[in-house]
Amino acid sequence: MPLPKLSPLQSRLAASLIASAMLVILYFAISWPHFAYAAEVDSIRPEDHNHERLLETPYLDLDYEDIELRELSYEAEFIGFDRGIIGRATTDPTPMINNVAITTNIPQGQVMFYLFTNASLWADKSPETPGLPSPIILNRRSFDTSAGEDPVTKDEDVNDDSEDGEGDEQDQGLRLQPRQSTTDQRTLYITVTTCTQPTSNTTTDPAPQLQLYVSQSKNNTNPGPGQNSDLQDMMELDQGYALYELNATGNVYMGIYAKNDSTYSGTYNAQIAASIDKPYHYYWNSSDPNLFVADSDANSALLFTDPLIANSSNTTLYEEWMNITPPFQIFASDSGSNSIMGLQNSYCGLQTNAQIVASRAGQTTSQIVTGMTDIGVGTLPKQQFYVTGLGAGKTYNVALAMSGNSTASGDGVVGGGGQVFKMTTFDTLQSDNCAVIYGLSFCNQVAYAVPTNPNTFPNMSTLAAYYDNATAYNYGIFKKVLAQIPCDTTSSAQYSLARNCTSCDAAYKQWLCSVSMPRCTDYTSTFSWLQPRAQGQPFPNGTFLDPATLKFVNNSAALNGSRNASIDTSVVPGPYKEVLPCEDLCYNLVQSCPASMGFNCPQPGDVGFNESYGLRPITGADVNGRFANHTCNFPGLVYFKSAGSLALPSQIVVVATFVVLGLTLM
Repeated sequence: MPLPKLSPLQSRLAASLIASAMLVILYFAISWPHFAYAAEVDSIRPEDHNHERLLETPYLDLDYEDIELRELSYEAEFIGFDRGIIGRATTDPTPMINNVAITTNIPQGQVMFYLFTNASLWADKSPETPGLPSPIILNRRSFDTSAGEDPVTKDEDVNDDSEDGEGDEQDQGLRLQPRQSTTDQRTLYITVTTCTQPTSNTTTDPAPQLQLYVSQSKNNTNPGPGQNSDLQDMMELDQGYALYELNATGNVYMGIYAKNDSTYSGTYNAQIAASIDKPYHYYWNSSDPNLFVADSDANSALLFTDPLIANSSNTTLYEEWMNITPPFQIFASDSGSNSIMGLQNSYCGLQTNAQIVASRAGQTTSQIVTGMTDIGVGTLPKQQFYVTGLGAGKTYNVALAMSGNSTASGDGVVGGGGQVFKMTTFDTLQSDNCAVIYGLSFCNQVAYAVPTNPNTFPNMSTLAAYYDNATAYNYGIFKKVLAQIPCDTTSSAQYSLARNCTSCDAAYKQWLCSVSMPRCTDYTSTFSWLQPRAQGQPFPNGTFLDPATLKFVNNSAALNGSRNASIDTSVVPGPYKEVLPCEDLCYNLVQSCPASMGFNCPQPGDVGFNESYGLRPITGADVNGRFANHTCNFPGLVYFKSAGSLALPSQIVVVATFVVLGLTLM
């Protein structure tokens, strides 16, 4: 059928209609909203599950006025090539949440950027979890864990003219403190810790420390090297840790920069956290390590924290500390290893790299046994660590630490990133004829190394049982003698107005445990206060001292044998040196017991005194008033203090030495 013939006017009309229809189709093709599946935020459609996801609270509660709108840009991606070759990594900062750490890898020569928004800065503070029974106080400074208090170390009657004068200067090296905040400012704590770092095959020095850059300027949202120094602050980490405090008024921009050093290979792994509550990570920047070695032998060491309360008069607080799950842990490494060099102030650095840890992800060790104890002067609660599996004659670096805030850790927890105390050191003995014992039933204050022979006593429990049972037997004889004293009588009829039978019992037990279990150390030790013992005996491996020494000591009972003959016959430790009991143990015994018992003590300068008793140190205390040298011994000794010593006056008049119950006071 032939098409109708149109007039010129009809042809022009048809062409116009066809063109108009094409334009309409093209318009709808471009603008029709349902060609791409989308939903507008202000048009709620419950049946649209994808739309509901758009309405959910975002991972970070952002202030939309603070979001910088950027134009979309094309970034090419090809198989076999990464963006580091064909393009640059985005400079958009990673948003941060209050008390949530971000763990990231930082290649050498690069900067990672972060943002803490104004909305997060002025959000409600996080609820605190229950902490320790009482604040920890170190060197007159405390880290208060009570709610509502400024968490940063506060002076506890600190004397500005202290001898060391290093406290404030050291603090400035680890953190920058803000000026006093006002109502339009809020303190923000930014912490960075290095978990792992690049290594080198050509040097034992640690890799360069990371650098933290902080800016509050909208003109410097990517702080780092090369930016205007007037618009940012830079802080270099110290041993893997930095704490930066600032009074913030709005968005805070951060950058972590890793220096590029061709001597090292690998990347850094670090954590960064921001908190409006308290530092998420914390390093106790104090000369006080809060950890002290009581004694060691060739393959183990016994360490204690400082007393956790000042006195035991508050029985409720004492019981809370004694019943708490041990809150502390320790990290240790052989000083010859560089595994923790450059990371000593970082919790995650120590957790990841220390040779000796209580536990590690996917791994649990049995090298550390810990618990709460009240051993020592004043029977104050402290935490004890018994570390085994050590090497003979080595020096170890060790740090006390705490996971989180002691009761909780991790994201969302105030202080959840862990705490680290100043690192300290201890040495192990070279010989195996001294062994640490602790946890005895009778002499429950004894916690140090005693003479041993590994061929006779292969483990600590059998050795401890031998000494404890022998001492308890001798104590039983003393109790029979004490029972003949009229203790339950009127005060006027008692043997002393100042002491009683209870005092005598305690003084005798302390003295007896000390002399029955001599404190033992290496025969090769050269400290002047040590007394050589059992030099005529063979070492556990069967060897003897040289013939000249044997000839010399053959005529001296003090040098040729032990303090107690039973040690030479039952233990047979071989040559060792003894840390002598403190002289005041004997004086206290004489003062506390009836004169009828016949206890007397030698005075310094008397024959036999130097082989029987030692003197407490009077010089050489550290900045915290502690004497590290054990110049004499008593049960429960961890360290001597320069003030408040328990030493008794030496002016007591005595003229002789007596043998009592088979043990001499010598």
